[in-house]
Amino acid sequence: MKSKIIGVCPNCGNSVVEREKGWFCESNPCRFVLWKDNAFFKRLGKRMDAHVADKLLRDGRVRLKDCKSAKGKTYNATVLLGTEPDGRSKFSLEFEGGC
Repeated sequence: MKSKIIGVCPNCGNSVVEREKGWFCESNPCRFVLWKDNAFFKRLGKRMDAHVADKLLRDGRVRLKDCKSAKGKTYNATVLLGTEPDGRSKFSLEFEGGC
């Protein structure tokens, strides 16, 4: 089965394809992957889906509404996609102005 290319790896510039467990860089030894079962997004009460993966790969960021904090409050934030030195994905949050 031909994997569908959904974007370009932010680490090495090769194609990123969807597989059963996530979106993976096709290049070996690059270790970039966006896992579908993503702990960072779970903590926000969100899921890594095709739309989120596409936005992260295209723009390097995705805006999420109604994220949940550990204390149960909701907020809007932008998730920024980065990469570790070994190519693995990492995420950070950017908050909008206000409290």
